[in-house]
Parts: sequence; structure tokens; C-alpha cells
Amino acid sequence: MKIKAGTGYSTARDTSTAAREAATTAVSALNGEALALVLVFTTPNYDLPVLLSTIRTITGDALLIGSTSSGEIIQGTHLDIGAGVGVLALTAGEYRFGVGTLSDIKDDLNQAGQIVTRKAKEMAGASPYAAVLLFADSMLGDLQELMRGVYRITGPKVAIVGGAAGDDQKFIRPCVFHNDQVLERGAIALWIASDHPLQVVTRHGWKPMGIPLLVTRAQGTQIIEISGRPASQVYEDQLGLQPGELTQEEFWDVSIFHPFGLLQSDSTSVIRVARSKNDQGVLNIQGCVPPVGSAIQVMSGDASTLLDVVEDVVDASLKTIEEPGVLLAFSCAARAMVFRGRKSEEAQRLQLAAGDVPIFGVYCCGEFARTAGVLSTHNATLTVIAL
Repeated sequence: MKIKAGTGYSTARDTSTAAREAATTAVSALNGEALALVLVFTTPNYDLPVLLSTIRTITGDALLIGSTSSGEIIQGTHLDIGAGVGVLALTAGEYRFGVGTLSDIKDDLNQAGQIVTRKAKEMAGASPYAAVLLFADSMLGDLQELMRGVYRITGPKVAIVGGAAGDDQKFIRPCVFHNDQVLERGAIALWIASDHPLQVVTRHGWKPMGIPLLVTRAQGTQIIEISGRPASQVYEDQLGLQPGELTQEEFWDVSIFHPFGLLQSDSTSVIRVARSKNDQGVLNIQGCVPPVGSAIQVMSGDASTLLDVVEDVVDASLKTIEEPGVLLAFSCAARAMVFRGRKSEEAQRLQLAAGDVPIFGVYCCGEFARTAGVLSTHNATLTVIAL
């Protein structure tokens, strides 16, 4: 049975009003069919406990998951940072859902990934195929460690997709949601049990502009040295700048257009964005640092190159299942910054390419999608999954 989807959104400033508007529109699109899963992406500007409890007065006991974000995508409409809330209502179709959550995560992200994924898998039950939808606080640290834990439970045959929760780019208090609970420093995994294969499709649109380089010293979410030299000096050299010419204040405005590409065995590149540098020439990477020994290149792109992957992503995803009922999209807040005055174009092109299949998505602070090997964390990338 094909899964059915209803979407709704609101830009009302009052929390209860926004929650009722978005949820009512989403649920009404199901025409009375049983509701199984609710996804919520929202600006953190609302009173979040009130937002969730109000949504659940309309969606009932159906499982609810989601996160704070840095913008939403709802069937061709783009809600910018701070604009509002988006709600997706889904029937079960042929799928079964299980959820695992953890809050107040401290240090062992690998263990946290195993815990939430194992709980979700046990709740969903056995199936020939599956996918995991993962949300996590973007400020937990090295999110690749979280993904390693998820992967220890899923193995290579289970698709992994999702995003790191944002908070309108403030980087103060991203949260994830489970039913009416707001989880701080948390992670949530949704196991989607399926009778047919589920596949993640990922594209970014960045092109290499520099020579391959070697990460020679890294720790946590910092690149300390590249090819034996201070990381920021090598980075600036690749951009044709003198060491120190790019000030700490100017760094983000430049680095957003020139992330690193982490070279993979299948000739693709996993994108890592440097958010800042310090006085010692250390680069701070968003979410996950390329490990020592990695080959990286400085990349280049603009609004056009990044937007031009949209149609390919949608087309490839729609081909993965016979009767798609919804496409979940996870784009990056960094991509939206590159789009500038063309921010609404990604949402519009996604829905135009998908036709009658509704698109529902979010702008994250790091995307989850397992591609080559076990690497599953991305920056400045667009990833989708069809259900």
C-alpha cells in the first residue's frame, strides 16, 4: 500500500496559532486515513513545548519526531530562517516505524548512536529492508562518531539519512523532538521497516579548485595541520591569498564558497565546511573533521552550480521505488547562504522536478547520508529519500 502524505506550514507568530494552522492543513490532506507518523521542523523562536503539545491535539497519538532548524521546505515553499513551522503527516503505507531517543548526550557519541538505533530497530521489528532517519543536535561534537554507532547496528544494507538540528544559525540551543518532548543535547533515530529497498541519493554541486592535500594533524572538530603546515595557511594559499590575509572576521564569508572536499574511493567528494579559524592557524570544521591521513581538496561553487543538482537528485530518488508517496529532503543552511537572493529556488525546483509527489524538507547544520564506505556526515550538500 502506497504511503500517503499531507503537508502544512504556518508563519503565524503566535505559537498555538502556528501549530494549529500547520497541523490542521497537513492532517486534512489525508482525507481521514489513519495517521502513523508526524514530522515537525521549526524555527526555535516558538515556545517549543506548547508547539508540540498543540500539534498533538490535532495529530493525536501518532508518533511525532523532528527538530529545530534553519529553514524549511514544504511542497515548493521555502520558509527562511525564523519564518515558521512545517508539519508532515504520513500514513504507514507498507512501512513500520520504530523510534529510539537519547538526551543530555555527553561524550560517547558512538555509544549514543548504537543506543538510539538499537531501540528503534527493536520497536519496528524485523524486515527484509530498512532505512534509518536520524536527527541530532548539531553541537554534540564529531557527528561522524554518532554515525559510526548507528552504522554498527544497521550494517551496510540499511540506508541512513537525516540532518543535524539547527537553531536559525545561532548555534546556542538546537533541539530534537519526540512526541511532546523537547530533547536537548539529544539524538533520535526512526527505523523504517520496509519490504523493498530504500535508497539515499546525495549531490552537492561543488567542484575541486585546488590540488589534493593531506590532513596531517586533526583533533575533535579541528584541522590543525595540512601537509605539515598550519591548516589556515595552506587553505589561504589554495585561495591565492597571503598567510593571514583572510581575517577571522572575514573567514566565514569566504569559506562558505570554498569548503573542503574529502576524496572518496569512488571518486566522489564528501563536503566539509570550515566555519572559522583561530590565531594558531587551526580551522574549525562544522560537525565532523576529516581524519588524519585524509586526502582533501579546496572546492568552489556558486548558487547556480549548487542548484543545478536538484533535478538529478529528485530524478534519481524517484526511480528507487515503484510508487513514491513522499520525498524527504535534507539541504544545508550553508547552501541557503550561498543561494542568497535565490533561496526560494531550491524548494521550487525540488517540487517541480517531483511533480505530484510532495516534497518535505529542512535546512540542517550537517546532513546524514551514507555514501562511500561508512562516512555518513556531510556539509553543504542536498540529500533525499523517497518513501
